[in-house]
Amino acid sequence: MSFGRLLLPPGVAYRRAAQEALADRPVDAQTVLAEMRRAYARTESRYSFGVNLLLRYFDWSRALYASALEAGLDADEAGRLVQDTHWRLFRPVFVLLNRVSRLRSRRLRTRVQWMLDLSFRTVFTAPFERELLASGEGIAFDVVRCPIAEYFRDHGMPELTRHAACSLDWRMAELWGVLFERTQTIAAGADSCDFRYQMPDHVES
Repeated sequence: MSFGRLLLPPGVAYRRAAQEALADRPVDAQTVLAEMRRAYARTESRYSFGVNLLLRYFDWSRALYASALEAGLDADEAGRLVQDTHWRLFRPVFVLLNRVSRLRSRRLRTRVQWMLDLSFRTVFTAPFERELLASGEGIAFDVVRCPIAEYFRDHGMPELTRHAACSLDWRMAELWGVLFERTQTIAAGADSCDFRYQMPDHVES
């Protein structure tokens, strides 16, 4: 799970991560990967570099999901395969961010705020829309527009949003050492996705 993988073309990086995630699945990995390549279809987008790059990976996630279903996995198993693939793909970025943040501050809240702000300046840019909220010693905001949810909805796979994207928020928070709570998502039909981060020292007993 090297950061260098993300320097590869999205298709190459995605296939390598998917091959690792398929290793413990009850399907033939090479058959699924071959079908994934056949099912792949690039979607043209005109957003920022960061958002466009995300959507390139999600083009591949649609193909992987469809090929996993074709191979006999049920929808939930196929979704978890996509989830595991994306974690293998993006975890090195979260690890690197965490390490760099330690050079900026020893205070966990300051570091997490910096990592989130950097993410929204470089990757989750327009048309993402975020509303910041007061949260005491925690961090809180709502995302009121999510092009990822729109992307999967427009491709007839709204159920894939939580596996391909939303699930990573919990894993990322655990990696960073903070608690994460969410009660609603745009993908599930709400008007916004709520992001609530609590620092361990300020969790009520």
